[in-house]
Amino acid sequence: MSRQDRSSARSGGAGSTPPPNSAGYGRFLGRSVLGVIVPGLGLILAGRRRIGYLVLGIFLAGVAAVVFYVWQAGQTRLVRLGTDADRVNVIGYGLIAVAATWLLVALVSFYLLEPRGLSAPRRWLAAFLVIVVASAVLTPMGIGSHYAFTQRDFIQSVFPDEEERHSLTIPENSTDEDPWAGKDRVNVLILGSDADEHREGVRADTIMVASIDTGTGDTALFSIPRNLQHTPFPDGPLRDAYPDGFRGTPEAEYWISSIYNNIPPQFPDYFDGINDPGAEATKLAVGEALGLDIDYYVMVNLDGFKALVDALGGVVIDVPYAIPMGTRATPWGTCTEPRAWIDEGDEQRLTGGEALWFARARCGPPPVSDDYERMRRQRCLIGAIAEQTDPFRLLTRYLQLEYAVRQNISTDIGQRRLEDFAELALRVQKGEMRSLPFTDEVIQYRSPDFELMRQFVRESLEPPEEPAGGSTTPPDGTDEGDTPITDIGADTSGDTDLTDGTDLTDGTDAPAEHGTETGTIDTDQPAETGTDQPTEAEGAQLIDEVC
Repeated sequence: MSRQDRSSARSGGAGSTPPPNSAGYGRFLGRSVLGVIVPGLGLILAGRRRIGYLVLGIFLAGVAAVVFYVWQAGQTRLVRLGTDADRVNVIGYGLIAVAATWLLVALVSFYLLEPRGLSAPRRWLAAFLVIVVASAVLTPMGIGSHYAFTQRDFIQSVFPDEEERHSLTIPENSTDEDPWAGKDRVNVLILGSDADEHREGVRADTIMVASIDTGTGDTALFSIPRNLQHTPFPDGPLRDAYPDGFRGTPEAEYWISSIYNNIPPQFPDYFDGINDPGAEATKLAVGEALGLDIDYYVMVNLDGFKALVDALGGVVIDVPYAIPMGTRATPWGTCTEPRAWIDEGDEQRLTGGEALWFARARCGPPPVSDDYERMRRQRCLIGAIAEQTDPFRLLTRYLQLEYAVRQNISTDIGQRRLEDFAELALRVQKGEMRSLPFTDEVIQYRSPDFELMRQFVRESLEPPEEPAGGSTTPPDGTDEGDTPITDIGADTSGDTDLTDGTDLTDGTDAPAEHGTETGTIDTDQPAETGTDQPTEAEGAQLIDEVC
C-alpha cells in the first residue's frame, strides 16, 4: 500500500483499517527495536525474508570474523594493527560505512513494520524510540572511527616518514622481515628537555639510554649526568674539531647536555637535512661515551611529562624520603620554601605534578640536593611507568594520552618501525629491567674515564656469572675488599661542585649541593640516600632492587 492509501485509511475512508490496539502497537515497537539491534531481523519480521536473511547472514558472518580475528591475533597483532596508519585509516572509514549501512537497514525495517492507521503521536514516539536505540548501538562505532582517525593523525604527526627522514645513526639495512637489521639489541636515547616559552633553546636536562634485547625485551637503562664533560665524538668532523672531547670555556657550555644546542650550529653541512640535529649530535656523543651504537631517540618535554602522567591516571611508586615541590636555588646559595611536599611512603600514587617534582627536584635537604640521587629517582620513575602502562589503561585514556604525547614528544622512530617498537614494548613489560646511573660512585663528571664507562656497559649487557660463594667482582677486576670504583681518579670527597643546582623553573644557575635543611646548603655533608640499596659500583641492578 502506498503512503497515499495509508493516509486515506487513517482519515477514515472506505476500506480503512482500524488503528492498532495497545498490544499491536507494542509488538510494532518491539519488532522495530529488534530491527535496529540485529540488522536484517526487522526485514524478516516485515515479510522481506530473502533480503532479510541475506543481511542477517552478512551481519553474523562479520561478527564471527571479528571475534575470530581478535581471538587468533592475540595482543601482539592487535597492537601492530593499531600502529599502522594505513590500516587504522581503513578501520576508521570501515566503521563509518558499517554504521551508515546499519542505520539504513534499521530505517527501512521501521518503515516496512509500521502498521496502517498509526496516529502521528504514536508514529513520532516509535521513531524517537528507534533513534534512541540506534544511537546506543551506533555511537560506539562513531567513537571507534574518531579514535582511528585520531590515531592516524597522531602517527603521521609524531613519527616521521622514512622517505623524508635523514639520519647518521639509524640502521639503513633494516627491513620489514628484520626491523633491527640483524642486531640483538636496539639502543634508544631518551632525552628530557627543559624547553619552555621563557627559555631560549633546548637543554637535554635528562639523558638516558635504553638498551633493549630485541628477542626477550630485557632492558638495561643507563643514566648519564647532564654535566658530564670532555665527551668524545666518533670519527668524523666532530672528532676532528674536538680531538680531546667536547671541552672549552665557560665550562657549562661544554657539558654533555649542551651538545644539543651548541654542536649543530658549528657543523651545518654535517647535519644538513636532519630533522633534529641536536638530538642527532647527542646520539653520536652518548654512543661514543658508552661504546654503543645509538639507533633512535625519543625526547620528552619535562613540562609535558606532567600531562602524560596525569593522562595515565597517575603513577604508583615508593617515595624513599620527603621531596619538596617548587623549590629553587637563590643567589645566596639557599633554597626557597617549598609550596608542598611529597611525603615519604611506599606505593604512593603521584599525580603528574608530583611525579614531575619527584624526577626533577634538586634543591632541598639531602639527599634531594644530590644530582646523582636525582638520577636514581628518574630511573625508578621510568621503570614504574613502563611497568604500569597496560593496554587497557592506554585504551581507556587514549584521547588524553594522545594529546599529551603529540604536544610534548619528538622522535626519529619512523612510521614503518612504529609497529615493531609497539611489539617490542610488550616484551619490555614482560622482560627484566636493570639500570645503572653513572654517578660519582662510578665516574667523575669533570674527568670521566670513558673506557671504564664502556666496560661497565659491556658488563651490564652481558653480566658475568656469579662466582661460587656469592661474591661479586666490579668491572675493573677489584675484589670487594679492594679500592672501590669511586676511588679511581681524583678524590671527590671535598668537591663542592658535584651539581650545578640549575633550577628548571626560572633558568637560574646557582650552587645547590648537599643542604642540611630546606633553605640552607652545606657542601661538607655527603649525600645520604636514606635507603639500603646496592651501589652503582656493583654494576647494573634490577629496578625492583633499587626502587
